[in-house]
Formats: sequence, C-alpha cells, structure tokens
Amino acid sequence: MANPPSSPCSNENRVSPSPERRYVVVRRHDLRFQIPRNYQIIQENEPQVERIIIRNPTDVAFLDCAMEHGPIGAGHQVSDIRVEIKPRPSHLERIGDFVDSAVFETGDFVQTSLAGQEAITWIQEFRANYITYNAALFHPDGEHLVHIFVGDYGEAIAPQDVEVLEMVIESLAFPRISP
Repeated sequence: MANPPSSPCSNENRVSPSPERRYVVVRRHDLRFQIPRNYQIIQENEPQVERIIIRNPTDVAFLDCAMEHGPIGAGHQVSDIRVEIKPRPSHLERIGDFVDSAVFETGDFVQTSLAGQEAITWIQEFRANYITYNAALFHPDGEHLVHIFVGDYGEAIAPQDVEVLEMVIESLAFPRISP
C-alpha cells in the first residue's frame, strides 16, 4: 500500500526569535512594544479595533506555500501572537472582570502590573483541545482595553510563541502617557 502524498507545506521546526529587537509603535493609542526583528507584523484596523498580528517566520513561509498549493484550513495551523486595542466594555469596572467566569471562579489568573497599569495574565484551556495564554489591561486613557494573547491547538503553546508573547508584555509602554 502506497503512502499518501505528503503536503508540500510544513510549519514544523519553528524559527527561534532573533536576538535583535525592533519596536512596534501604535501611534493612535500611544502604545509601543518590542518584537524579534525576524518576526512579521500585520496590522489590521477596523473602526473599533486595532489589531497587531505578530507571526513567526516559519508560519509566514507556511502560509505563503499554502496560498500557492491550496490554502484550505491553513489559517488554523498557525499560532499568531495578537495585540488588540478595543473600546473598553462599559460593564468592566476592574480588569479582573475581563476573564471568563470559569477562570475567575477557579482563581487561575495572576493580578500584576504592566506598563504602569493594573493587569491580569492567565492561561485558558478549551474543550476543543485549544489553549491560550493571555494578558489584559486597561489603556491609561480609561476608554480602551488592551488584550495580548496567543493560542494553539494541543496541550501546549510553542516555546517560541511564549517567548515572544512575554517579550511583548515586558516591553509594553505608553510613552507619552505613562510616568
């Protein structure tokens, strides 16, 4: 019996973040953070949400290959780091109100401070064998929420993605607003 043909595209053997860094600046929200120089940035601006997608070079090559050979389902095979700035929902008085009630009830989140703002971080596992690593904080303007996250199918998120997510979190700053 012959083996089925293998896919010409692969996102195995993820590229490690380069030691060289660069800043991503979101002028509209006076926000900046660092990423590895070898990662790609995709900015999506919707009327209410600004989204910055940070993509591993392996996933960039994989999606380029998938576009050439048939992209069906390819988007579900990448694990982008996302930074979203969106209007603060009126029902959120404390940043802890942002986490899912199941996460809140179990206490599976950490209250911390990011860029001088009260923040939370948490890992959430979903029934569909999907896991996310998240950080959230209110923008210093009081009108926006900043949500930083990465997700992947399986039991763990790739170490490279965790490293870049933590780099974004640690370097996050509001230069003209923060002290």
